[in-house]
Amino acid sequence: MKFMEFRHKDIYVKVHSSLIVTREVFEKEKKLRDELVYANVIDIDSRVQAVFAQFHSARKASDVYFMLMHAPGIGEKNYDKSSFSVRPAGKYKHQSQREDETLVSGVVVSERALQRQQDGYIIFAWDGKIEEKLFWAMDSYYETPLLREWTAYLMDMLIEDKRFVPLTVYDFDGNYSELVVYDLIANEDVLDEYVTRGLQNGKITLTEIEQEAI
Repeated sequence: MKFMEFRHKDIYVKVHSSLIVTREVFEKEKKLRDELVYANVIDIDSRVQAVFAQFHSARKASDVYFMLMHAPGIGEKNYDKSSFSVRPAGKYKHQSQREDETLVSGVVVSERALQRQQDGYIIFAWDGKIEEKLFWAMDSYYETPLLREWTAYLMDMLIEDKRFVPLTVYDFDGNYSELVVYDLIANEDVLDEYVTRGLQNGKITLTEIEQEAI
């Protein structure tokens, strides 16, 4: 478990988190920052709601960041005291539920992971089956005609061209060992090109029935 801490002038909020997902942002191969994609939190209700409020703040993005550090147990002394920061980017949705009389749990997730945005779509595979989730995303959000058996080829092409990028999963308690998350950065033109190229070089094929359907 980690503390997720926010400080800004007279505002100070700290909650517990067992899972966050971040997206690395580069400029000319230089890493600029880690952007927050997803976080689960748990604490008393007022703290959870205070964290949620920071994602709707009018402050400039450069002023807003969260620090992650180990949350020591009672009596724990020898622990890793390092920390790292993540920054919000874009719009988020959040939801909470009461766990008991004291604690409330919640999740914060980027809208980029809830539906396709102009600059991409983030895909979560909680069971590790990212190829299945990729096909579902392309079939649901893209107009390019696709067949399920083409998914492996398309995924290889997307990864090779850095258009299907793995994100960083911080599983602090080891409860999400199968989770993988990818950022799909491609439009219909890219998928159309891959399909055309694959049909031409024989990497993917159509049967007569499939040809008639398409």
